[in-house]
Amino acid sequence: MQLDKSQYREEAHIGEELMEDSKVSPLDRRCFAVKQMVEDRVFTLDEALAAYSVSKDDFNNYLSRYVVSEIKVLLLDSSSVIAITASLAVISKLYQTFVGSIDPEAQAFQNHLLSLSQAVSSGKVAV
Repeated sequence: MQLDKSQYREEAHIGEELMEDSKVSPLDRRCFAVKQMVEDRVFTLDEALAAYSVSKDDFNNYLSRYVVSEIKVLLLDSSSVIAITASLAVISKLYQTFVGSIDPEAQAFQNHLLSLSQAVSSGKVAV
């Protein structure tokens, strides 16, 4: 999503220019923007996908790679208890953001993840 440079001052384009020099693909940049817009509740998922010209398949692929990379970082840099607890937090956040609004049992699922996370943290569940 390119900004019309005639409408904005230079500050509006600095991030755009920096991202052009990065190794992140244009599609991944758009997928990242979709994720942020949905998390910030600026757009619904469908609105953000349309606004940034991203297909659901491309976004799901990006989101899958994002989750895997987050979990790998947690597993490499943490004790197993912290890694499992953090992984549950990532799953919970993704579920809440992207599925929670359309799943009538979303709160029950969130409560289950919270309970499981607390059980792992307190040592009630061995990891």
